[in-house]
Amino acid sequence: MALVILSSLFNAAVYALFKVFGKRQVALLPAIVVNYLVAFLFGMAWSRPWVSDLSLLWLPALVEGALFIVLFRLMGLSTQWNGITPTTIAAKMSLALTVIGTVLLFHERPGTLAWAGILLALAGVLLGSWGGRSVPGKRRWALPVIFVASAFTDLLLAVVQRLRLTPLTEAAFTPLIFGFAALIGFCWLAFRRERTALREPRTWVAGGLLGLFNYGSIHCLVLGLSRSGLEASTVFPLANVAVILFGAAASMLLFRETMRPVHWAGIVVSVAALILLIGAAS
Repeated sequence: MALVILSSLFNAAVYALFKVFGKRQVALLPAIVVNYLVAFLFGMAWSRPWVSDLSLLWLPALVEGALFIVLFRLMGLSTQWNGITPTTIAAKMSLALTVIGTVLLFHERPGTLAWAGILLALAGVLLGSWGGRSVPGKRRWALPVIFVASAFTDLLLAVVQRLRLTPLTEAAFTPLIFGFAALIGFCWLAFRRERTALREPRTWVAGGLLGLFNYGSIHCLVLGLSRSGLEASTVFPLANVAVILFGAAASMLLFRETMRPVHWAGIVVSVAALILLIGAAS
């Protein structure tokens, strides 16, 4: 349980750092690219992926890497446009669509509690993304896009996990994703003026810190899945609701973001949805 909570803290810290980047005028895309480079190097050091047969993992890792960096940049922009809490809810409550996709692909049959949780999760995203303060002229469309893209990313991971990963290649898949994300990011930067930010020490410091939190979140989650004694169907909902709560706390305590009643309603409904999903998995 402690590992799952620690993973959620790291994950919430990622969203908080995105907000800090906006206030400190840290170039977002260069910092994200550095983040993936750092996460890749950490993965190489910890998992030794070169000892595994990776022939079946190159393509899915490439697709995931592309999704990771595009989605990460969009989430970073959204925290600056719409605030931490709406962005966190949109990303984490994509669990609902992930469950639906799993049902359709793998012919699983959730019970009544699970379906009730899915419907409440959708309502939670709607309420949590409604209203709130955003910079005039900025984009609210980022929230539903993050919601759908996050679900697709998780669903692709689930498919790869079920069809292609083995005990020998599980540890290698994450560093591969980070490596492709870093490679795509540097290629992307080559055609953008933002690449000059790579000359600034603060870009490397900010990106390095983000990479540590990003890797720590995934690493602790993996350890939590294997050592917590909890089913994966329980670990993921617990992790998601913890991130939502930590993100809301950070937005209020660190950044003095105003929470509207509809916003609170979104958090309450989201928590209720995850409780139902946990109960259905028990």
